[in-house]
Amino acid sequence: MAKSNTSNALFWAIILVGIFVLIGNWKDFFGKGTFGGVSFPKEEKKSTSKRSSKDKDTPSEEEEDEANNEVAEPAAGTDFEKRADFVYPTGQKVEVIKHSAYALGYSEKYEQPAWVSYRLTSSMVTGNNKREDNFRPDPDVSTGSAVPEDYRGSGYDRGHLAPVADFRASAKWMDETFFMSNMSPQLHEFNAGIWEKLESKARGWARHNKVIYITSGPILKSGLPTIGRYNKVAIPEYYYKVIYDIREPEVKAIGFMFRNEGTKKPLQSFAMSVDEVERRTGLDFFPQLPDELEKKLEGSFNASQWFDKSKKDR
Repeated sequence: MAKSNTSNALFWAIILVGIFVLIGNWKDFFGKGTFGGVSFPKEEKKSTSKRSSKDKDTPSEEEEDEANNEVAEPAAGTDFEKRADFVYPTGQKVEVIKHSAYALGYSEKYEQPAWVSYRLTSSMVTGNNKREDNFRPDPDVSTGSAVPEDYRGSGYDRGHLAPVADFRASAKWMDETFFMSNMSPQLHEFNAGIWEKLESKARGWARHNKVIYITSGPILKSGLPTIGRYNKVAIPEYYYKVIYDIREPEVKAIGFMFRNEGTKKPLQSFAMSVDEVERRTGLDFFPQLPDELEKKLEGSFNASQWFDKSKKDR
């Protein structure tokens, strides 16, 4: 009799195990667990960051970053826009540094960026964050960037290449534009004149076109004079900016080239094709573009597409 009871118990144990296995695999099938029947529902996942009870209503750094990215990063319109290196020019030896809202190619030889590149959206240029002039070395530059003291008493502005006003949607983004890796020696008449005028115009184009791509920089070459107490920072003779609108319905691009000096000439008089800017700088802008689109954008330009005063925000 004892043997019969043992057999029955074993039989029911096997049945129960089978039921549990089936339940576990059923959960797997519907995507709620991992293989083997261990369930990890999405709603049970917790943040590993430590926060006190008094901070429970304050967004964490991770949450703030997510919110910032949602403001700055509308869905990419094309596959090549999704590539992390889409905005990086090629043609010069630089160290690529990526900050929250822009990237740059730092030239140790000239102690400044050879280029600064980023995507600018209509939402990024809007916000109530205040400018704070927190000029400081860039800790991400492996060889060490220029320092604020290199410019002191030189007669040159610490000229932004990614302008602070482009990133008003985020205090963090604005603050990161004050890294010295984003600076280049500019005469004040240039920095506060035609250069600032183009920066302001570009923000209007971002509002109108929703998404544009911008690359700016100095033309760097051997033999340039330098400033600097601790680093030899080259003083460029010329600066460039190229702007792309690669979204339909009006795909277009335009380039600009300026001497590092004040001018009263209209902005349009400095406009040129991107091909011409590439010829003068030795850089290849947005090399990930499909060849056919690149040829269309860079081979010529139509100033009226950008400067038509009858169109809003231009």
